[in-house]
Amino acid sequence: MEKKLQESIDRAIVLLGTSKEYSDYISIKLSILPSGCCCSSCLPETWRIINQFIAPCGPVGHEGDALIESGINKFVLESHESGLEIIALIDLIKKSSDCLKSIIQLIVVAIKAFSKEKRRQSVRIKILRRQVIKGVVEEENLIEIDFPISKDTERQLQSKLKNLIKKIP
Repeated sequence: MEKKLQESIDRAIVLLGTSKEYSDYISIKLSILPSGCCCSSCLPETWRIINQFIAPCGPVGHEGDALIESGINKFVLESHESGLEIIALIDLIKKSSDCLKSIIQLIVVAIKAFSKEKRRQSVRIKILRRQVIKGVVEEENLIEIDFPISKDTERQLQSKLKNLIKKIP
């Protein structure tokens, strides 16, 4: 299994206080193309906007993480140089449309924040689904989004994420 994904899930298990089975989690990773550092030092405006959006859950610091929680809905947001990552318990997002809506809202906020960074003009965001199935990391490229993000692209993203959740075994 990919070590970095395992480490992310391990941190999420501690924050969520849930199952220790890697296959119980899904990772949604946002990365900037062409690749570049996505940490709070390199993208301060992005992380200011994200931290404002997730308040009072957070903030997420440099290469840090935070438990995002509202009632029974909870997931983990992590900051990596390679991008923003959301780790969620599959059963929870399948059962709670509010949890999925919160994840989608956060992704849209993050994409819009990325596009505001002065050094990030004319780039794309790549969104990957990563999951551990029978001890093997499976990745699926969900969508690549060009800046600026349109309402149509936002609807397309929401549809892809909703369909992704329906397809999870």
